[in-house]
Amino acid sequence: MNRACLFCKKQIEDWNEHCIGCGFHVELVPDEKIKARYLRGPSLGALFFTQGWAYGARLYVWFLLSLVPVFGIIVLFICLFFGRRLSWKQGGWNSWEEFIHRMRMMDILGGIWILLLGGLYVYFRLR
Repeated sequence: MNRACLFCKKQIEDWNEHCIGCGFHVELVPDEKIKARYLRGPSLGALFFTQGWAYGARLYVWFLLSLVPVFGIIVLFICLFFGRRLSWKQGGWNSWEEFIHRMRMMDILGGIWILLLGGLYVYFRLR
């Protein structure tokens, strides 16, 4: 798929970093619709590992609130449904790639955490 250079309007390939016609630097930015869809999606890491996910997502106030038993379940649902948006706005991320990498890592850690807990449950149950 080709795009037009913002400076000279010449067609350029998506993977080029510079326009061949004028040498203008092309910034590779994710499509805004893809970004918005990703931010609206639920975070499974927040569902499985709320405290660790909130801390890793740089939502430190939500992390502290999740430690309070009364607010813990509320924070779980807020982080599950709105956590990515909150983290993107409040986390102070340097780039979209850094944010995406951290969210994927936190989701994987949440899955590992739930598998570990399930394994421990089965181990002690069958013992």
